[in-house]
Amino acid sequence: MREDTDFDDDLLDEEGEGAGGPDEDAIPESFAKDLATRMVVLFEKEVDPKAAAVSVSDFVYTSTNTLKKLPYFIDAIEMLLDNEQTQRFAALSWVALINESVNTEDYVGYVQDMLDYLLESFYNMEKSDVEIGDRKFSGTSYVICEIFSKMFDMNKNHGDVCSEIFTLLIRKEMVIEAQEDAEYEARSGRTGSKKARKKRLRLYDEVINYLQAKSQFKQNQMSSENPFEFLGVLVEKLKATKRYVSQEILNARAAEKKKQLETELQNRLASAEELVMGVDSFTDGLGFFVKERKYNFKFLAVERVRLALQLTGSIIGACYFLVGYLGMYGIDWVNGTVVCITMLLFSRIMTSRKRFSDFYPKDVSKELETCSTGFIDVFKHMSRGQLELFLSKQIRFDRNQIYLKMLPEYVKYLYAIMPDRKSMLMDVKELSGLVESIEIDVSKKLRGML
Repeated sequence: MREDTDFDDDLLDEEGEGAGGPDEDAIPESFAKDLATRMVVLFEKEVDPKAAAVSVSDFVYTSTNTLKKLPYFIDAIEMLLDNEQTQRFAALSWVALINESVNTEDYVGYVQDMLDYLLESFYNMEKSDVEIGDRKFSGTSYVICEIFSKMFDMNKNHGDVCSEIFTLLIRKEMVIEAQEDAEYEARSGRTGSKKARKKRLRLYDEVINYLQAKSQFKQNQMSSENPFEFLGVLVEKLKATKRYVSQEILNARAAEKKKQLETELQNRLASAEELVMGVDSFTDGLGFFVKERKYNFKFLAVERVRLALQLTGSIIGACYFLVGYLGMYGIDWVNGTVVCITMLLFSRIMTSRKRFSDFYPKDVSKELETCSTGFIDVFKHMSRGQLELFLSKQIRFDRNQIYLKMLPEYVKYLYAIMPDRKSMLMDVKELSGLVESIEIDVSKKLRGML
């Protein structure tokens, strides 16, 4: 096999030195080629496949376990894929790394770094596109798909290795997607979604599309068979993996989001101490609200009496002036004029608003505003259950019995004057339903049924 390869292994010795030996600051131009050659040598040298996997994994990790050298391993894989006789060694190297990562923790991090590099090269379009039929795919998809294809073609059990690598790829891209959604939301103030912004194609989707395109076969003869029929099975396996992993991640995120929202809600809920302290503000505010609602009616009633008395004095003065002007009843025009002026002045002074100040109702709008504002701070942080229990107690509170009819209206008033309604835990529908329920309870209480 070594004679059939195009790789020069004269720079490498049998002990594994050479490819792994160059100083990191002086990587030779033939480094990727040397890596590929040495991997072929190690696979052919070992008779036992397990021993070969151990040797190749150790060699690859030792030689390219830095971010600077890691791209050379992918270049070496591409070189192996370009030669039909060495394609299986490219696939076996990935199988070896995945299988040996069970026993060697360092290999796990190496595989993660390798996938990070592949994702970066995919998004930055560092590798040349390849064509399958009339479709173009990225060079990164070519590397992954050809490895998967060769794996599965060699041994159907390697489909599990493909699924494991594909799972890691999906998880990484979904993390990237979540970060992009968060950045989009922070930048635009809107939730990231496919409708709200353009989504680019993910690598895991392109991998499936590539394998599907490659599995398509046009028959030239009646007896011809599709040589890539096995890829259809692999595609279905990867699709199932995608569905399972995606749903698992989404479920985990939903559970985490729910837990976060519950924690935030718990932190925003009014405490028992706040509810107790809000009782006096609500009760006093309810009383002031009722008085303020009656203020206009009482004010107008007193004003009507005051104006009537003022008008009566003015009419009497006008009558004296007319009688004096006509000289009737022995009253001359001078006396009539004096009486008229006196009555006008008397009625204006004695029926002024200052004289009637004791009869006017007291304006409690300032007190109402103080009490209402004090309770609104608690009101905004109350859940429907808390408010329902709070109002039920207020209905049974003896101090509120004379104001009971106005209790639902007072709740509506509190919502109407609330400065920032968006910060309220309840929405309008919940509050409306609760007010309707309270109105029924108030009616029952007034009829003695509660």
